[in-house]
Amino acid sequence: MARTKSLSRQIRLARATRGMSVAQVAENVGVTPVSIYYWESGRVRPRDRNLSQLCKVLRLPVRETMALTGR
Repeated sequence: MARTKSLSRQIRLARATRGMSVAQVAENVGVTPVSIYYWESGRVRPRDRNLSQLCKVLRLPVRETMALTGR
């Protein structure tokens, strides 16, 4: 659970730092805004494919971000 919370905080912070809305991130990742809300709240972890795309959109380091998922 702690890793999920760290991941959710990282996603939220990266999105805010980039000045992107939830809708913008969702569109660029190819998911619904609800998915982004769930990821940012820590309710759900993104699937690997979505996490990889999210890292590209938010310019996050893939390896370190994947490590936060516990996978």
